[in-house]
Amino acid sequence: MNIEQMTEFLEKAWDDGGVLALIRVGRFDVSEGEAFIHVLKNMHVDDHALLPKRFVSLTWYLPSFLEWQKRRVEEVTGGLASYEIFIVEVCSILEGVLGVP
Repeated sequence: MNIEQMTEFLEKAWDDGGVLALIRVGRFDVSEGEAFIHVLKNMHVDDHALLPKRFVSLTWYLPSFLEWQKRRVEEVTGGLASYEIFIVEVCSILEGVLGVP
């Protein structure tokens, strides 16, 4: 999946009805989370690639956003175990793709 396709996928995830939009209102579905992670795992960024600003904005915000939504997800779904696993997996994938300082 190239950067343009990945950007489009992430934008849809943030849009109404997307997995991230649902998390924003406290609704986390394990199967939707797994599908999101599956797509992220197929993301590849060349070590010397210049990344579009939109792609960067859609990815750098994910870890903070997911952490901030813990309370809301717990209130709506009644538990956090699967959501916390989701957060760890997303962050791990992003670290692998984008690197760490």
